[in-house]
Amino acid sequence: MLTIFETADKGLARQEGEPALNDKVLWLDLNDPTADETRWVEETLQVDVPTRAEQAEIEVSSRLYKQNGTDVMTATVMYQVFQPQPAVTMITFMLTDNRLITLRYANPRAFEMCLDRAHYESTPPRSGVIVLLLLLEAIIDRTADAIERIQGDVDALSHTIFEIRGRAVTKQRRLDEVLQSVGQQGDLAWRAGDSVHSLGRLMTYFAYTANERKVDKVLRTRIRTASRDVTSLSDHVNFLTDKIVFLLDAVLGMITIEQNNIAKIFSVAAVIFLPPTMIASIYGMNFEHMPELDWFFGYPFALCLMVICALGSYIYWKRKGWL
Repeated sequence: MLTIFETADKGLARQEGEPALNDKVLWLDLNDPTADETRWVEETLQVDVPTRAEQAEIEVSSRLYKQNGTDVMTATVMYQVFQPQPAVTMITFMLTDNRLITLRYANPRAFEMCLDRAHYESTPPRSGVIVLLLLLEAIIDRTADAIERIQGDVDALSHTIFEIRGRAVTKQRRLDEVLQSVGQQGDLAWRAGDSVHSLGRLMTYFAYTANERKVDKVLRTRIRTASRDVTSLSDHVNFLTDKIVFLLDAVLGMITIEQNNIAKIFSVAAVIFLPPTMIASIYGMNFEHMPELDWFFGYPFALCLMVICALGSYIYWKRKGWL
């Protein structure tokens, strides 16, 4: 779908009817476009719209470049941040002389937020650079919301891990569930980190482009502020990643301790029943000359001896702190 936005007295307004270019058009949004819509944009604005495969390329030179006077920037953006499973998508921003073209295949909330921000600007947007800045500020805010959500979930997991109580079977089951949750948070933190690092590279290129286009000082200051926000988000994601790694090590350590406790119980049980087993094996030899075989109290004596040896072993290991 192709949506065209024009500058208005209050922010940006959608163009109605057949798509047409005029001096007021600042933003053309290609949302999962058809081949005809893509061709119309390419022929009208003389730009080369990247394919979906080209968007997915990971080389910096394939994501940030200038072509025929158009600055092309592609970033990995996190969206659906309050859904159970936030996702990431590739979004391409193309700055022509005075217009912004966006290419996307998802519906991040940041695009609606951009329109709201444009409405509350002190002056209506007058260039594609301003629209791109508003859009990037909204994307950064949504990414920050995603990171804050991950931090809250990680903090809750941290309390859960170190407060697990109950029987061995219950603890083992809960540790398995927590281990799965830690893995999910690690995956989300990786997605957020990928998005933040991609935005950081884009902001560096955008700042260079803004200087090259000689935008006013106020805009350059806002771009630097947005860049610092991305840097702080990157630092925070690194902190979250370290904490998730720590929680993962803690869970694995607790699982190992529980498994060792189970193995220790079997080991101690084997040691406790070793003396009674030895006594039983001795009296099971059935040699002809064994005094206890003809003794009336021989059988009770052997049973008592086995019980005493088992209890003695149990008391010994109990005092040693193994049980």
